[in-house]
Amino acid sequence: MTELMTEPVKVRGIAIGEGRPKICVPIVEKTAEEIRDKALALKSVPLDLVEWRTDWYEEGGCPQKCLEVLGDLREILGNIPLLYTFRTKGEGGVKAIEKSRYLELNARIAESGLADLIDLELFTACGAEKPVVEAAQKAGVLVVMSSHDFEKTPSGEEIMNRLKKMDEAGAHILKIAVMPQNTEDVLTLLAATREAAEKTKKPLITMAMGGTGLVSRLAGELWGSAVTFGSAGTASAPGQIDAALLKTILETIHGGMVSGEKKETRLKKHIFLIGFMGTGKTTVSAALSAICGCRILEMDQCIEAEEGIPIRDIFSRHGEEYFRDLETALLEKISREEPAVVSCGGGAVLRKKNVEMMKASGTIVLLTAEPETVLERVKGDDSRPNLKGRMSAEGIRDLMDQRREAYHRAADTAVSTDGKEPEKIAGEILQFLRYL
Repeated sequence: MTELMTEPVKVRGIAIGEGRPKICVPIVEKTAEEIRDKALALKSVPLDLVEWRTDWYEEGGCPQKCLEVLGDLREILGNIPLLYTFRTKGEGGVKAIEKSRYLELNARIAESGLADLIDLELFTACGAEKPVVEAAQKAGVLVVMSSHDFEKTPSGEEIMNRLKKMDEAGAHILKIAVMPQNTEDVLTLLAATREAAEKTKKPLITMAMGGTGLVSRLAGELWGSAVTFGSAGTASAPGQIDAALLKTILETIHGGMVSGEKKETRLKKHIFLIGFMGTGKTTVSAALSAICGCRILEMDQCIEAEEGIPIRDIFSRHGEEYFRDLETALLEKISREEPAVVSCGGGAVLRKKNVEMMKASGTIVLLTAEPETVLERVKGDDSRPNLKGRMSAEGIRDLMDQRREAYHRAADTAVSTDGKEPEKIAGEILQFLRYL
């Protein structure tokens, strides 16, 4: 893979574009008093930058009122870098504003030097950004030029075109946020980020918003994004997660990247994901792999590949005991291999020997979900022989009850997956696994 060309920019001792992505937390309160209180609270939050979203402020369209609050924020935050942003309604903000007023507001803020960075929207400025950029440069303020698409994800070519325009307009940092409709859109954003990072020296900030795009907020260092946004209370955009959890994940990824080890050997031990079918072992395994750069072993898939037939056929032809023997033999093999994320079959912990092998070679994480959640995830799936004749919330609950004690006895920790994106669950697991 081609080396990144990024040349870091420094703001109050923070090097944006160097090391792990920097965490920016927004202030989205409405009154001046609430804004000041929030700034005081943020001093205890693990962050690198603070963004003041003035479109949320009740007086956000008044330059003088903004400058007064900005002066207070500068005093409260001390040496924490401060990004000023008026996000227009057309790009996901709270208020609409005329173009001339938007440009005047940004110019006044830049000239004051109270903010370290200002966010200038590419399409709102629309060719009239030069005076604002020049005012910022004269005051030593960095310009983050941005584009936000809350409806869709543009093509990779269009993303590259927008970033190029920002670069040519004199921005110091180039930012683009998109709304993915599927995982392919997320990959489009990530691929464009990597391509841009290999071509421009300027730091990039890119993200796919919402739950589908959460991985782009977490794995930016792998692709070339220099800043990610976390929350400490109210989020300013879909997909932002708690800043403390975000820091844990980012530092885990960064630690793996700088360790000099191969991806497959970053873990000290295996992570064994156990739980009832449909609790999310497969999707959470994929999220952990994306975050940590480790390999995945799907036990059921390994057994199917070895036997040459689906699990349901192994059960019907040879019986459950035969299948459990295959699980035990596979676990013996895995225990001797390099550490990985292992997605275990739903009944893998029913044998004491299996649990002993897992505990000796790794950490066992139990994923849980309500029967109704499991039913929604597995209905229509005829590849699960143990649910034959039990495809209902009541039937699933009965089978869960039979295994509950074994699951909890085997587990080192348990994480609920109800109503959560896989990346969020992976983050909770990483908080527990301090050895990573």
